[in-house]
Amino acid sequence: MKTSKNPRESKVAFGSVRFGRLSSSLAAALLCVFAGAASAGPNSSTINQLARKAYCSEAKIESSGLENGRVSYKQVVERASNRALIEHPNVYRDSYAWKAQIVALLDQDGDEPSQLCNRHLLN
Repeated sequence: MKTSKNPRESKVAFGSVRFGRLSSSLAAALLCVFAGAASAGPNSSTINQLARKAYCSEAKIESSGLENGRVSYKQVVERASNRALIEHPNVYRDSYAWKAQIVALLDQDGDEPSQLCNRHLLN
């Protein structure tokens, strides 16, 4: 910083340096807060609820197709994983992870939407 003979100019220069430090400190603090919030993410229970909700929503939409065999459970899982990715893009980066989550829930609770979705209503 160059020195000026005019005292007003030096105060302005000093004030802008102080403001620059303040704004960069504030930006760094906000970055830390947002980075911490983004890395925390939802816990496994919340992810299971989101996956179950996506599956149950798609199963409800496709209920008549499931009953008459026009739509398979595999197709419902595929649509549910795409729905979950669209509705919650910050949980998993692709639909394959959502699909794995939904399939794990189906393995645990049964393929029938009534089995999985009734449990969804209880939680």
